[in-house]
Amino acid sequence: MSAIVSPITSHANKLSSHRTGWGRMWSECLNGKLFFREDWSNEDVVYFEHGMEFNEKSKGVNVFLKDPKSWDKLAEKARMFENFSGKLYSLDIDCPDYGARLKSRVREHSTDAYRNLDFAKITKVCKEAITLRQEDLERDGIVFGDSHSLSAWRTDAYLSRNDGQTLNGAINRGFNTWTDKFEPKKRKLSFLRTYLGNIDIRHHICRLASDAKEQERLTLDLAFRYIEELKRWQSENNVQTIEVVASLPIENESRKLPKTGYFKGKPFWGSWAERNRVHLVFNQALQEACHKNSFIYVDWPDGFCNQEGELDFKFMEKPRSVHISPEHYMWKVK
Repeated sequence: MSAIVSPITSHANKLSSHRTGWGRMWSECLNGKLFFREDWSNEDVVYFEHGMEFNEKSKGVNVFLKDPKSWDKLAEKARMFENFSGKLYSLDIDCPDYGARLKSRVREHSTDAYRNLDFAKITKVCKEAITLRQEDLERDGIVFGDSHSLSAWRTDAYLSRNDGQTLNGAINRGFNTWTDKFEPKKRKLSFLRTYLGNIDIRHHICRLASDAKEQERLTLDLAFRYIEELKRWQSENNVQTIEVVASLPIENESRKLPKTGYFKGKPFWGSWAERNRVHLVFNQALQEACHKNSFIYVDWPDGFCNQEGELDFKFMEKPRSVHISPEHYMWKVK
C-alpha cells in the first residue's frame, strides 16, 4: 500500500479547502495514491507532501503546543517515523530533518511522550527519503502561474505554482526563469498554459494609478507585454500550443481575507468597480490578442458571477481566501 501524507501538520480534509489542492494534485500525478491517512507507519510506500505553507527555512515545527494534549498529539505523529520501515519519498523538496526540528522544541514542560521520542531515528528516516519533484515526472506540457495556477492545472501537465508571483514581475524576469527546469525543447513538450494577473489586478494597478484612463493604460500595457513574452517564449522553446487563462471576476468587498493575502496592510487596492473594470479590460485585451496570435484563451464559466457581476462566494474556498474552491477547479478533484 502507498499513501501521500503531511508528516506533522495534517492535510486539510475538506474538499472546499485550497490548501488540500496540492496534495490532491500530487495524488493525480501518482496515479491516484491515497492520502489523509491517520497512521502511515505501516505503509509500504509513503510520499511526504509537507504542506502548501511549509517553511523550509524554519528550524522548528510550525505547531502551537499550548497544553499536554498538544505535546502528546504531536508525539503520536512523530512516532510514526520511528515505526516506519517502508520506502519514503519527499515531494517538491529534500526531506527536512524532522528529527532535529522536533528535538529543537523540547522544553521543561514537554510531556514524557514527546521528550522520549527517538529523534535520531526520525532523522535517519528523513535522510533516507528520495526527493521527487514535478520535473522528475513525464508530462506533456507545463502550467505556470501564481498560487491560483493550481485551479487551472491540466492533469497532463507539470505544475509550476509560485505563490505571490505577479505577472509584471514574471514578465520582467522572463518565463524561462521558471520553465527551464522542465526542459520544454528537449522533452518536446506540446503546450504551455499560463495563469497570472490576479495579483496585479488586486494589489497593484489601482494602487499605482487612481485615474481611470491611467488604470486602463497600465492594464493594456501589462496585457501587451504578457502576450509579447509568450510569443518570445514559444519561439525560443518550440512549443506548439499556448493557453492563457483569464483573470477571475472580482468578489464583493465584504469578503474576509487572511492577512497573508494583504499587501501594504490592505486586502486590495481600488474599489470593486475600479478593479472590475481593470479585470474586464485585461481579459478583453488577452482574448483579442490570443485570437490574433493563435493562442487559446481559457475563460472561467459565466456562472461564477452573481447577478451583480461579482465572483460568487459559493465558488470560493471556505471559509475565507482569494482562491477558487477545489470543487470548482478546471480539473476534476478527487
